[in-house]
Amino acid sequence: MNTKDIKLTLKKVLAFLSYICLVILFLIAILLAYYIIASQIAKSKGTKPAISLYTIVSPSMEPKIMVNDVIVDYKIQDENSLKVGDIITFYSEVIDTGGYTVTHRIHDIYEKDGVRYYVTKGDNNSDVDAGLITKKNIVGRVKFIIPKIGKLQTILTSKWGWTIIILIPAIAIILVDIKSIIKVYRIKGQIEEIPKIREVDIVIEKEEDKKLRAVVEEANRMNKGK
Repeated sequence: MNTKDIKLTLKKVLAFLSYICLVILFLIAILLAYYIIASQIAKSKGTKPAISLYTIVSPSMEPKIMVNDVIVDYKIQDENSLKVGDIITFYSEVIDTGGYTVTHRIHDIYEKDGVRYYVTKGDNNSDVDAGLITKKNIVGRVKFIIPKIGKLQTILTSKWGWTIIILIPAIAIILVDIKSIIKVYRIKGQIEEIPKIREVDIVIEKEEDKKLRAVVEEANRMNKGK
């Protein structure tokens, strides 16, 4: 493989990777937009969203859930489906979280006066959580864990993150497309010039034929004169 082929391959790989990055970011943007809209609608109705996304900032559930992992929660439809071992996201009325949710595992369940109470505990914590959880506190049950995607969120929310992640790949793709368009027009122009070049060639050939005939006729006259 020569240098030209290597450069061409690298360009194709970079273009492909840029498109993949944009597709992934586009899907993430749609997911986040859906979550924000769904959360606002649920909040206005005084209910909970069907699907919730949260970025983990505490190591309390390691190694199952690591810091910067994103969890996807589903709303609890049937409380009786909850069981010991499930990981749930909830608002604690005892733990001071600054208004943020807590994602821990159900350690124990018991009922009192027809109300189910949940004892929770972080996998990486030595003690169970203070206070008890009821259904009204639970946002949802963890269904999916997306590893380390929270780092992307941190980058995107930074001052230059959006520019680096979105704008630069977009500009790269636009430049590649512009270069391709210029190349297409250049080839088109060359193709359009071919008839003109051929016409010039024919005219030149005709002029050369005239000169050649003139030379032949002159030679014949000279031979006749002799």
